[in-house]
Amino acid sequence: MNGAFTDKTKTQIRERSKGRCEICGFPISSGGQIHHRRPRGKGGTTSAETASAANGIRLHPACHERIEMNRAWARERGYLVPFGTNPETVPVRLPGGWFLLGASGESSQ
Repeated sequence: MNGAFTDKTKTQIRERSKGRCEICGFPISSGGQIHHRRPRGKGGTTSAETASAANGIRLHPACHERIEMNRAWARERGYLVPFGTNPETVPVRLPGGWFLLGASGESSQ
């Protein structure tokens, strides 16, 4: 298990995002990036949650870079999840409020 998202999981994340960046809410015209909320390194790849839709959010490249450059800010908003923590249990700030993300791509407030 390498923690990479499967094509099915990528589709679940894209469908949940409804064609928008899950941080800024603006439309993603093509592509976009899927960010691992709990990083794959340092042992994160051995857990099934690492490759689940709960661990991924779809972003513009600039919003993805913002997470990487502002890690404390990202942790406060659930864009980064600590190692050893199931991403399904950490609320994330998306356009419209705080949500829990499910392993199958669903979200609930």
